[in-house]
Amino acid sequence: MGKTVVVTTTIRIPHFLKDLCENAKKNNRDDVSFVVIGDIKTPKEIREFCADLADTYSYSVDYYDIDGQKKALVGYEDFLEMMPLNSGSRKMVGNLMIYRAGCDRMIMIDDDNFIIEDDFFGDYDSVNSSVEMNLIDSDSGWYNVYNAVNEKNNIPFYPRGYPWSERFKKDNSSIDQKKLKVAVKNGLVLEDPDVDAISRLFWPIRVVSMKSEFEPHFGLNPGTWTSFNNQNTAISSELAGVYFTPPSTGRNADIWTSFLICCLASHMNEIVSFGHPLVRQTRNPHDLWVDLDDEALNCRAADGFVSLLRGISLTKTSYLDVLDELIDKALLKIPSLNLKADEKEMMTGFFKDYRIWHTAAMRAKAEKKV
Repeated sequence: MGKTVVVTTTIRIPHFLKDLCENAKKNNRDDVSFVVIGDIKTPKEIREFCADLADTYSYSVDYYDIDGQKKALVGYEDFLEMMPLNSGSRKMVGNLMIYRAGCDRMIMIDDDNFIIEDDFFGDYDSVNSSVEMNLIDSDSGWYNVYNAVNEKNNIPFYPRGYPWSERFKKDNSSIDQKKLKVAVKNGLVLEDPDVDAISRLFWPIRVVSMKSEFEPHFGLNPGTWTSFNNQNTAISSELAGVYFTPPSTGRNADIWTSFLICCLASHMNEIVSFGHPLVRQTRNPHDLWVDLDDEALNCRAADGFVSLLRGISLTKTSYLDVLDELIDKALLKIPSLNLKADEKEMMTGFFKDYRIWHTAAMRAKAEKKV
């Protein structure tokens, strides 16, 4: 695989990949490859589409249907059995395959994200490198990264899953320039950003631009956290071994994973960053009432979850080892938490699923091809 690997899952013909191939070719990128993960509803024509892209642009564009995924991950049956069908979380199957094959950085992108940058891949070159940038440090330990964008009607809003106890507080943050390794970069989204279903039901949000004072990118000082999803997001080769969205946690699994990533990256003194490349989202159809139901428990339990993470002392010195430590200590601590039974059940499921991922990632690391 290339040094930069794009992974997506889709139940449509991924026409957006043509734009990515053209952008890479225009910028003379010869280090890019693509992995497309199919699902039950993915049309059969996608195989020919991906093959045509590969022929036209001379990039590896590998499509894996359900059977292909099983063949590629023989020996990972526990992991595959955990992964649901008819779910966007199947992207994680591709993540494991890519981590096993090896790369410098992995870009996760959704099929309703459309690039608008002159050099999409160049904007992600900072990931897995030490880069000097403005880092935001917040007294509260939290920062709303959507402060960096302009909403058409100046409506204040927060990323999906941002802890409710931390919203609508006075911003006591400072900015300092530092040079640290970038573990993850979340490219910001124009038009239709990722917000809670309750926010979508209450008001229309439209992002028209990124604020110039934050461009081209900024980071969070280790110890300052936020929520972010895994669309238009790049992670380093090491972080790819610990990035997973547990199916048991439902729609907001990626959000709880973002809190876990903030925790691990802070411990490793690495940066979670945001900014370019920007994409325009033309959101796939959603039933917002269903989304609201799916997000409710996770949002209610988020404050307890992040308190759990912040209360665990970590000592290990590699991402996979510190994840192992975090899982063990969290599962021991959850039963004693003063939380509702369904909240503790969701947290327990999150870390038990993560344990299966960790086992698979450890095997993949041992089998790495490069």
